[in-house]
Formats: sequence, structure tokens, C-alpha cells
Amino acid sequence: MLSSLRRSPLVELAVSQLREQVLAGQWELDERLPAETELAAQLGVGRSTVREAVRALAHAGLLETRQGAGTFVRSLSEQQGWEPRLRRAQLLEVYEVRAGLELQAARLAAQRRTAADLRRIESAWAGRQQALAAGRDEAFVEADVAFHATVLQAAHNPLLAEIFLSFQKALSEALAQIVNDQDLTGVDNTQAHADLVQAVRERDADAAVAASERMLEGTAEAIRRLLGDRAKQGRR
Repeated sequence: MLSSLRRSPLVELAVSQLREQVLAGQWELDERLPAETELAAQLGVGRSTVREAVRALAHAGLLETRQGAGTFVRSLSEQQGWEPRLRRAQLLEVYEVRAGLELQAARLAAQRRTAADLRRIESAWAGRQQALAAGRDEAFVEADVAFHATVLQAAHNPLLAEIFLSFQKALSEALAQIVNDQDLTGVDNTQAHADLVQAVRERDADAAVAASERMLEGTAEAIRRLLGDRAKQGRR
């Protein structure tokens, strides 16, 4: 689960109990689970604990929450492979892995981009700017990820692009946590993004890497501060 703090023992217990019930087939595939209040009574926990447990199992691929409809069984078996591990990763883990991929992608994109690649990058950049002007919300997250995906594609390394795409959903969830947190809304990487576009346009690999480093490290440092503040609050 993407989380800035470890789950509480009560949440872990609720996750364990709910996972056992799903895997035991207490509900059919695609069947809707009982309402939150009913689940809370069954598990002997509060509604907020149930919400955390459901979110964890949704990230693990067992459940699916549908807006306005409820929570449904998505799978009757534990998922294996890379995606479930990404979904359990902590926010900073995801961001640090992203940095490693994107620094290399930025260098390769500056060296290998085509005219068509550059048009896609500039179009995605314009979309990101429009979304940012409208507000930091889900649309902005999608636009930001789409922009970086175009840079990955311009690197013309299919494996690098495939790895990035394999955790794109986890990355989107991580970014959503960033932009929705009031402590991080002051982070402005607009200039670094613009510098990256310019570096790719000019085929300057070193400048592309430098711009990506500024862009990614600024947010990573803000995440570290945020996690430190939350940890202090948790100890009070």
C-alpha cells in the first residue's frame, strides 16, 4: 500500500481478517461487500479502520472500490509479480525509483528524440501547464504523468518504457498524495520541467539530466520533510 506511515496494528489486524474472508470465498467474484458500518461491526473496529483495510486490499488487487457503488471483490487469489509489490511500496520508495528511471530517460531522450517525439513532449507539456493552472487535482496528476511518459518514449528504450509503465498507476497514486497535501503544495517544479523540455529540444543530454535532478529532488526533499513531520505527530 502506498502510505507515508506504517499502518497501525489495528489496521493490520483488520486487513488480515478481511483478506482471509475474501480468499476463503465469503463473497463471490465481483460481489459487493457489506456496507462500511456493517463491516466495522463484524470486524470489531471503527469505520476509519475499515476504510484503511479496504484501501490496502484494493492496492493488493483483491478489492475494488467503485465511486457511488461500493466495494467489490476483484480477485479471489493473491496477485503475484511486480505490480502488487509496487502497490505496497511507500511513497518515497516509489519516488526514488522514479528518479532513477527518469534521469536515464532524460539523457536518452535528449540524445535520441525525433521531431515527432519533440512535438509530443511539447504538447504534453502544454497540457500539464493547462492542468496546473486549473488546480492541483487528479487531472493535473494525469497530465504530469503523461508528460513524463512522453519523455520516456522519446528515449527509445522499450524496456525502460515498459518498466515505467508497469508502475505508472502506483506513481499516479503517489503523486496524488503529494499534490493533495497542503504541506507540499508550495513545491513548484514548473521551471525545472520547462528546462527539461528545452534541453531535449536542444539535444543537450547533460542539461536534461540536471533539469530532471532539480525537478525530482525538490519534491523528494519535500516528501522527506512531510514524512518527518507526520512521524513526529504520530509520536505525540
